[in-house]
Amino acid sequence: MHEHSGGLYSISVVARLTGLHEQTIRQYERIGLLRPGRTPGGTRTFSEGDLARLRAIANLTHEMGVNLAGVEIIMRMREAQERMLSLVREVLGGLDDEARRRFEAFFRGDEPGLVPAGRGDLARPEREAEPTRRRIEIKGKDQP
Repeated sequence: MHEHSGGLYSISVVARLTGLHEQTIRQYERIGLLRPGRTPGGTRTFSEGDLARLRAIANLTHEMGVNLAGVEIIMRMREAQERMLSLVREVLGGLDDEARRRFEAFFRGDEPGLVPAGRGDLARPEREAEPTRRRIEIKGKDQP
């Protein structure tokens, strides 16, 4: 989770940059929402990625009212999404131009499927007969 690109910051600098209290940042680390690096002496070092993560956490908690358990779930889902996007990019990189074009068209919704179905249409399951609809009338006392 910790990336060293873009500089390293101390907790006091991170607190000023994010508007979070140092104890709040430590709490986020304690519960596993954040894993800053450490110097050989044990001092926390925060990267640009850590700053972005803290800002996202602050947005979820302060602006959107999400509790910390919800934040943990959302952050895990975002990480899974990033891994999936990375995998998709890798797969797309291995496709030839035609396959890539069809795959992208499928995701945009331009094509119904990845495998040609012959007549330009997909096989469709037979529909069940529509149920008979009955009309129910409610009559009041003054109506026959």
